[in-house]
Amino acid sequence: MASSTGRASGRRRAIALAAVAGVAVGIPAVILGARGRLKEAGRRVLGFPAWGFRAVAVSEEPPFGRLAASQVGYAPSMRKEFSSPRAFGDFEVVSEGDGSVAFRGGPPVRTVATDILGAIRTVWVGDFGPVRAPGRYRIVADNGLSSHPFDVGADVFDDAVRAVQRALYFQRAFTAIEAAHAEGPWVHASDADKAPAGEAKGWHDAGDFSIYNASAATTLFWLFEAYSDFAPAGDDSNIPESGNGVPDLLDEARWGLEWMLSVQEPSGGFRNTTCQEHYGPYGTNLPDRVPPYRSGEAGTIATGRAVGTLAYASVIFRAHDPVFAERCLKAASTGYRYLRLHPHEDTDGPTCPAMRQDGDAQIGRGVRMYAAAGMLLATREPRFRDDFEESYEEVRSDPSFRQTNVLAALLYLRTAAGDAGRKREIWQRLRLHADLARSDAKQHPFQWATRYLWGSINAGFQRTGAFNARLCLADPGRALDDCEQVLANVHYALGRNSLHFCYVSGLRGASHGRTHAFHQWLAALDAKPFAFPGLVAGGPSELPRQDDVSYPGARPIPVWGYWGDPAMPREASTPLDGRYTDNDSWSTNELDVEWQGAALYNLYFAQWWSKVGGRR
Repeated sequence: MASSTGRASGRRRAIALAAVAGVAVGIPAVILGARGRLKEAGRRVLGFPAWGFRAVAVSEEPPFGRLAASQVGYAPSMRKEFSSPRAFGDFEVVSEGDGSVAFRGGPPVRTVATDILGAIRTVWVGDFGPVRAPGRYRIVADNGLSSHPFDVGADVFDDAVRAVQRALYFQRAFTAIEAAHAEGPWVHASDADKAPAGEAKGWHDAGDFSIYNASAATTLFWLFEAYSDFAPAGDDSNIPESGNGVPDLLDEARWGLEWMLSVQEPSGGFRNTTCQEHYGPYGTNLPDRVPPYRSGEAGTIATGRAVGTLAYASVIFRAHDPVFAERCLKAASTGYRYLRLHPHEDTDGPTCPAMRQDGDAQIGRGVRMYAAAGMLLATREPRFRDDFEESYEEVRSDPSFRQTNVLAALLYLRTAAGDAGRKREIWQRLRLHADLARSDAKQHPFQWATRYLWGSINAGFQRTGAFNARLCLADPGRALDDCEQVLANVHYALGRNSLHFCYVSGLRGASHGRTHAFHQWLAALDAKPFAFPGLVAGGPSELPRQDDVSYPGARPIPVWGYWGDPAMPREASTPLDGRYTDNDSWSTNELDVEWQGAALYNLYFAQWWSKVGGRR
């Protein structure tokens, strides 16, 4: 499990692994007695064959040894830029099919000074925007460097949208993942009997199995934003509900909503988690073979998030299933009464505390804002506008599961009954943060607007989804640079980075990308390929966890963490943009359903721009 702020459970897993696996490679040594030193030496011997095999069997591309561009590609009308670690005078865009030159470009359009790429202190940027004809190309510069191939076409993002959305199917809890829908070897038997009485569905939060209100609510917010802004109607992505006349995006969202509804207590409060507390050694944990889950506790923080989410859902589902929409609104209304009965509480229970926010008054105000905004959207009742003002916190930071006030502000802008003055103030704050994102990106060698936190790919997507996309959708002509900033973050994730690496698994056309993950049941399954398509990686982190280490002697399988993997050696001096490993690293290479939701929104934006927005 992972997030932009980090979570404690990874450390617990690492400690548990150390107990069963012997020596960890990469973690500072501890003082042992003679007997302990002898045992450790024996475990080193046991782990050496795996270490040696790993060292020769797996290799990485040299960092920033190519021209960096998206491996998925570009729509004809998009701004198209690449980054080079060396100066160049001119370049060519060459057709992969017949080697013909589609475009000849001149010198760099700009240079970027940087301190995040180690010895490389300057990056040169080229522009190949005139390439508009559909096809598959690569860039070749006169400095001897070339890019990975990429496509140009109006449909270049279709596969990425489908894969990232379908990845949520593989994260479904308390059900079987079936061959008929897996489109590959990634299957497991049903774990429905592991759920606490009355609880059902939902998504495994990350590489482990617990389900959290915090990440589920943020995921659902981005799914609903995607539907509100782009209205995808696709009903054929081969999930079990496909073909039922409801867009598959909403069918997937309903899976998360059904869990949220199932954890509401008679008091109206919502529980914060359905918790899996017990794991065997890494590589042995299949969903249907773990112990039963334990219910979390109801509290005001989980309830506030659930109320806002379910109220938003009631608006979205009215046109597709009015009975379900009314069920969502009724649950939200009951939850809202619970919040009003506990006006001075900011409670979040102790079970599975990785995302716990108990006693945090600022987060408490944020979730009450979100609840009020959702109820105002769903009912138009003035009292909810007053309640929104009562809890109002202005937008001062990027959105995340900890900054629900940002999501609340975005939701408030959709309300018909919201105060016009308050909406103007929110728009001012969004413009400020959009400007800051573009300013940061201008100084980045790959034009990436993010934070190098745990989950940096998600941090970038949350940032552009909340700020730049808002301005672009409101007025694409006047906010063209904001439109392009959303796309620049997409291009970074899909290959325009120092590792020239696609941070989403299994995408068609991506020649160098994510193949692995920290993921309990995939590790136990040991399928080939390892990862199902569409998994969004955490990404480079300024401070990978010191206990995210390798255990070559672990049983039943070696575990290769961020530190100590001979195939992907990392040091404290590793340049910032390269602090990622495509292995079992839980602090750079796990997944989270929240990340899937934000990435999916940005990819739907890119798809829309390719087919509609960029042609205006």
